[in-house]
Amino acid sequence: MSMSEAIDATARFRTALRSWISRAGRLLLSALKEPLFHFALAGSVLFVAGRYYQEQTSVYRIVETPAHIAQLANEYALQFGSQPDAPTLKALVQRDLHDEILFRQGLVMGLDKDDEIVRRRVVQKMQFLLQDLHPPAEPTDAQLTAFHDAHKSRYVQPAHVTFSHIYFSSDRGGSDAAQKRAAAVLAKLPAGTMRAPDLGDPFPDLYDFSNYDAEQAFRLFGHTPFSDALFKAPVGKWSGPFRSAYGWHLIFVDSRKSEESPPLSKVRESVRTDFLQDAQDKANRAAFADLAKQFTIVREDGKAAP
Repeated sequence: MSMSEAIDATARFRTALRSWISRAGRLLLSALKEPLFHFALAGSVLFVAGRYYQEQTSVYRIVETPAHIAQLANEYALQFGSQPDAPTLKALVQRDLHDEILFRQGLVMGLDKDDEIVRRRVVQKMQFLLQDLHPPAEPTDAQLTAFHDAHKSRYVQPAHVTFSHIYFSSDRGGSDAAQKRAAAVLAKLPAGTMRAPDLGDPFPDLYDFSNYDAEQAFRLFGHTPFSDALFKAPVGKWSGPFRSAYGWHLIFVDSRKSEESPPLSKVRESVRTDFLQDAQDKANRAAFADLAKQFTIVREDGKAAP
């Protein structure tokens, strides 16, 4: 090809390119005026944005933030009393990632569905969250006084008794024989004797009891004449025989303290704790009532539940 032919070919190419660019520009300008183009463009933007959001929030994308790593370190310190060293912290992070991977894959597989243990745990965490959001204020002296006056029965201190006993088993000749042996020993007990377990039979529990209340006595000896006698028998002397769930007993009541309703000054901390707990319970119920308003309960037949 001669030089003149090459120059002519180049000129024709440039002319054709300018013509193509001109036609493409006119087509683009025309397309920009079409609603369908705008719709397609918006759809493409939304698709790209959606894919980006999905990648950022994917269940398979785990971000170990410095704050979360610090939380792992603090939990370790609370348990063991010191911050973890570098190898220990690395192991903690690896274990946390291991558990997070299993947890997320479990969610993907729906293993959390219809699982009562998971349900109870989520319910518990929601209860803690409601409680944290509505902590009660510290009560005033007037509030504590009013609360104590309204709930005095909560703080009644039951009667207590300190005693020793001598046991006589019904297995040796029957109940009547055990009762007679107990009466015979009582008649011969020397004055001033405060404990004498060897004069009876071996007992499967203690012989000496300090500051027992009625509930403790009932748990050990049953609701029997023996348990009742602990709070009625004379102090400082032997008495009986009294029957229990084990057999027969003589008892020596060393001391007994009657039921007492203490003033606020003696139970102030207990009253404060109960006041705050009652206030927290009320706040929790109110918070749940507000939360429940957002839900509509529907029966299986489609009707609103009562």
